[in-house]
Amino acid sequence: MLVWLVFLPLLGGLVGWLLDAYLQRSFAQIKQNKRNLDNSSDLICKLRDEFRLFSANWIALAFVLGSLVITGIFMLKAFNGENPELSRIEVVDLDWMPLLGIRFHLVLDGLAVLMIFLTLIITAIAIIYSRRERPNSSGLFYFCLLFMSSAVIMSFVTVDLFLFLLIWEAVSIPVYFLIVLWGRRDSNAQLRFNGASKFLIYTQVSSLLMLISIVSLALINWKLTNKWSFDSATLINTPISSYVEFLLMLGFLVAFLVRIPLLPFHGWFIQAHIESSTTGSIMISGLLVNTATYSLLRLVIPLFPNASLTIMPIMVGLAIITLFYVAILCFNQNDIKRLIAYAHIGLMSVMTAVLYSGSLLAYQGIVIEIIAISLVIVGLFIISNLLIERYLTRNINHFIGLKSHVKYLSTLTLFFILAILGVPGTANFVGNFMMFLGSYESSAYFGVLLIIGLCLLSISIIIRIQPMFYGLVDKPIIDKKHISVKDLSLLIFILIILFFIGLYPQWSLDLCYPAMNKIQQIIGSAQTNLIKGDV
Repeated sequence: MLVWLVFLPLLGGLVGWLLDAYLQRSFAQIKQNKRNLDNSSDLICKLRDEFRLFSANWIALAFVLGSLVITGIFMLKAFNGENPELSRIEVVDLDWMPLLGIRFHLVLDGLAVLMIFLTLIITAIAIIYSRRERPNSSGLFYFCLLFMSSAVIMSFVTVDLFLFLLIWEAVSIPVYFLIVLWGRRDSNAQLRFNGASKFLIYTQVSSLLMLISIVSLALINWKLTNKWSFDSATLINTPISSYVEFLLMLGFLVAFLVRIPLLPFHGWFIQAHIESSTTGSIMISGLLVNTATYSLLRLVIPLFPNASLTIMPIMVGLAIITLFYVAILCFNQNDIKRLIAYAHIGLMSVMTAVLYSGSLLAYQGIVIEIIAISLVIVGLFIISNLLIERYLTRNINHFIGLKSHVKYLSTLTLFFILAILGVPGTANFVGNFMMFLGSYESSAYFGVLLIIGLCLLSISIIIRIQPMFYGLVDKPIIDKKHISVKDLSLLIFILIILFFIGLYPQWSLDLCYPAMNKIQQIIGSAQTNLIKGDV
């Protein structure tokens, strides 16, 4: 059933794409014979056109909901397991390239199933919201969405490093097309390709470094054991010197930092959001960025624990610099999408710093925070696009005193902003509390700096967004179209999830505990050896 979970979204995208192509061809034939049709057939023709536009959407949503059902079954298996300490829920291990020891090896545990659940929820939100954007070539559009979702899901369960590299590269393909084909249209067409091209260049160069590290690690293991293997569970036990371990770790680290993204790799992230449609921004913020944080936690720390401890001060310092840098930049941002993108970078930098704390409590808080931040940023991007469509501008200075003109939206926006700060009752509060408590135990100075940086980021966002709804205006504002019930329902749905996890986080903590405990034991053992001088 794990294979179905991985490939069901991809299958749905393919089915929707083929059906859309068939309907488009049929409609074109009917259009050619339009002169021979009567008035009633014209109505049928219009209905068929509408059906072609939305068929891929409904098919995509149906397959994602089917994947959510399978994910729910796996969650029940995890909760009802005879031994809750066992992290594995289901394993798929098949020969792929036996000569090189490359296997189709997938392992699903509580942490992975939690990340898959988040991925499918955000994909469903993106599919539902995309109906208002009415993308051209809708079959190909939803194929890209579901292809990306399927690739992200596989990246969460892949154990073989060669397969992981292929999936890591595969995720970038639909992202590129989402920006290029369905992104912003400018009078200067070349502007549309800046964000996508930067992303592709950054990803390809960094992935090449990761490929070198993977092949080098496999070669070292082959020289010691005379057996080829790319399995991370095998390579984790490969004895290597501290210097080689550090160099190999850098190849993985650069690839993941590009997608988080920390300084100085953040340029593509801002431009990609500006040039993307709202659906594209939802997929980038809700899916793409999470793969990097997850991979840091899953691969870099377990494979290279000693090197991770060595580079810990540099990484924490870089994350804190990034946090303060984007917090200051947020004070001067007039573009609402740019403001949200910078805020997301700041929040990801907090998680990156906490990730190197080595605290089990902090690790579990990171998992909660990944879910919370993804949902909050998705909600803010939806709100930003509702305002952009309403007033035909992204300039925040044109959104002044809108409280009485966009009903309910001011309240929802305020909620998402306060969630970033971590108000009690939200998932962000639980995640922030656990992260900062765990990081404070590891290093009090770093913990205090992170709290100050997060407060500064929240203040900058409030200062920029508060006048949008509560500012004083010199002239009356012309009312535009009302916010639809569907859009409000999506925002309220996100709000409910944040409150549910905030009020009852134990179920998610139980799911991720075995995996987090295993990672913490690895880094804890490395810390002990470092103190003893065995490294």
